[in-house]
Amino acid sequence: MSLLLLVLLSACAKGEAHVTVHTDGTADVNFNLQVQNRNVKFIGQKELVQSIEKAFEDNGFVTKNGQFEGTSEISASKEVKISGEDSQQELPESISYSTVTEQGFFFTKHKITVDADLMSAIPDNTWTEHLTAIPNFVRNLLLKDVELDFKLTLPIKPESSNADTVTADGKTMTWHVEPLSANHLELSVNTPNIQNIIITAVASLLLLGVMLFVVIRKVRKNK
Repeated sequence: MSLLLLVLLSACAKGEAHVTVHTDGTADVNFNLQVQNRNVKFIGQKELVQSIEKAFEDNGFVTKNGQFEGTSEISASKEVKISGEDSQQELPESISYSTVTEQGFFFTKHKITVDADLMSAIPDNTWTEHLTAIPNFVRNLLLKDVELDFKLTLPIKPESSNADTVTADGKTMTWHVEPLSANHLELSVNTPNIQNIIITAVASLLLLGVMLFVVIRKVRKNK
């Protein structure tokens, strides 16, 4: 049975969630998931792909699906508000986050931490029981080629993060997500205090103007 599972489950699933944040307080959320049909049948969830697609559509996502050489692929996209009263979202108990804000004059530092157990977050989840009932070494074979990534693109370069990979410009971070264990994400971002920066810039220009006026007046007086 173990050898058979090794052959059948040599590849399982690939998924990516990419959130692109914009300066206007909105974000583009894009999901892409690829699942091998034979593995879906093995865990006893033949309708899993359709259920995932329906869940996306019920939450306002635009979805696409297709079949490619025994693999089901789902794409889902949506624009969401991330600022203002309408941006508050209710999260499952297995996903928690905290934000610590340090107010400065020119910049405000936001330290964000997220802890997520993805399997526990799935509503009406019965297929996790099938996985947990499998011996550990067989389950590891099942999940050894699972690739789940979370990508975050910000309009500014963050101060720090615990991302697994970061693009050259520092604005896009990727975390490799563990499907059957807890995940811990950290991010620290400095956002500019535009009002204070403008006030300081105007005050500096006024001071520079006064200094130039004094210098010019002194030069003319000496002449």
